[in-house]
Amino acid sequence: MIATIGLAAVLGASAGGERPAAASDILPGVDDFRMQTITRARSETDWPFLANKGLLVCAKVLLKPVVYFIGEDPDGEQSHPFAISTDMMEVALVNMGTTGVLRPYDDFEQLLKRLVPYVSMGQRLCNQPPGTDLPDSAL
Repeated sequence: MIATIGLAAVLGASAGGERPAAASDILPGVDDFRMQTITRARSETDWPFLANKGLLVCAKVLLKPVVYFIGEDPDGEQSHPFAISTDMMEVALVNMGTTGVLRPYDDFEQLLKRLVPYVSMGQRLCNQPPGTDLPDSAL
């Protein structure tokens, strides 16, 4: 009951002539994701991930862009999606129990320095039409 009321409030929260939120901006479906292949450059020292290649994925969840990294191993197998953000509490809570995604870091400042470019790129990715699949370095 409370969840229904909360969902109705979010869907109906339209003020000042704004259009109501689309259902896909609340709970995304398969076609609502945008993705881009990313690959570590040989000289890149601040690459944050253990996998040298993967997908940057974005979708709007509860009206907010959420960015994920999906690593790919040398055999082409994909890992579980890992949410990335500049909010370290969000990263910790959303990815609780998920390990083996990030390169070791000395402190949160170093981790943020590594993640910020990919979070920004993922947010720009979310501005693309749903279903977008971009090649490496398009954004």
